[in-house]
Amino acid sequence: MTATPPRRPSYFQLCCKEPFRIFFPLGVLFGISGVSLWPLYFSGLHKFYPGIMHARMMIEGFMGCFVIGFLATAAPRLTGTPHCSRGELRTLLVLLIGAVGTHIAERPIWADGVFLVLLLFFLARLAWRFARRTEAPPPGFVLVVFGFLNAIAGTVLLIVGAYGEGHPYPALLGTLLLYQGFVLDLVLGIGAFLLPRILKIPVMEMEETRELTVAWKRRAMFAACAGLALLVSFLVEVFFLAPKTAGAIRFLATGAYLLAEIPAYRGLAKSQSAAWSLRLGLVLLVLGLFFPVLWPWQRVAGLHLVFIGGFTLITFTVATRVVLGHSGHAELLSRPLPFLWSAAFLLAVAAVFRVVGDFQLAARGHLLSTASYLWMVAAVVWSWWVLPKVRLAEPESCS
Repeated sequence: MTATPPRRPSYFQLCCKEPFRIFFPLGVLFGISGVSLWPLYFSGLHKFYPGIMHARMMIEGFMGCFVIGFLATAAPRLTGTPHCSRGELRTLLVLLIGAVGTHIAERPIWADGVFLVLLLFFLARLAWRFARRTEAPPPGFVLVVFGFLNAIAGTVLLIVGAYGEGHPYPALLGTLLLYQGFVLDLVLGIGAFLLPRILKIPVMEMEETRELTVAWKRRAMFAACAGLALLVSFLVEVFFLAPKTAGAIRFLATGAYLLAEIPAYRGLAKSQSAAWSLRLGLVLLVLGLFFPVLWPWQRVAGLHLVFIGGFTLITFTVATRVVLGHSGHAELLSRPLPFLWSAAFLLAVAAVFRVVGDFQLAARGHLLSTASYLWMVAAVVWSWWVLPKVRLAEPESCS
């Protein structure tokens, strides 16, 4: 008798084992929805100013999906604990879709409340896995904790500020913690582990073993110092009204951490598409952080250089590696990737248009709409080539 071939896992089973398979496509959908608000507004189809809804959908929806998708996939592997259960995955999806849907319904306070529950639930599940770990996570993941604490504190402050009586501090600090501290800490913390691998930089032996050695603790302390410096910069900006000083602190803290943990200047000659795309994202990120030092009262313009050119491009590059590596196409990472270069170029141009829009008020609507269209085209180009592979399992996953 012939042996019965092993049953292929369902898509939902694959998503439980590797949640990025459902969160990455959902994140692109949320991102396109959030960016499209600007052309809809300037064309007259939307009558309300979409500033708050756009920002929340991009941070809580777009970035939230990619952050949760990556960490929910990586954390069980890095700690040696079970992968995401069906209940965990359903809860995360319901809360995330609920938060974004409530923002679309123009109920930002309720939406922030749902997002806060999502953050607390996800952080609790990460803590559960850390407590039962068989090996220590990378030392840079101290910044992941900082990122989630920033997001939780920022969301709480935004809710408190919305119910307050006009006092600006809670809302201002909450905005900085959620919009900047959340993602920046995560980019640095996750990046210290993953980005050297994309850049083909030799990984330190202690990171491979990830034991709680003196060297591990020293690097974890360095990550904590970077996280504290970023937090101080937000406090300086809010309570001392010193955006230039705050920008300088963020620029120096981020630059020092990147140079120490992610020396992107190494291995330039042998770099492939993903490495070059990642370097461009890091350069635009650092330039955006330096922006308030030159133009302290144009912080929003600088933040969009950080988000469009830095966060989005780094996110798409990392997601490319994750999807290709987990779908049996890891060999493509050593080849030229025209779709990634195209997306990188479109995002860089979109960042320029968005920044210029805050300096050219007469043409602001046209410039912001153009930047939005470029961002959406970049997302579609990237998605067309990458996202179909989320349904493909690695050969061993089907055995």
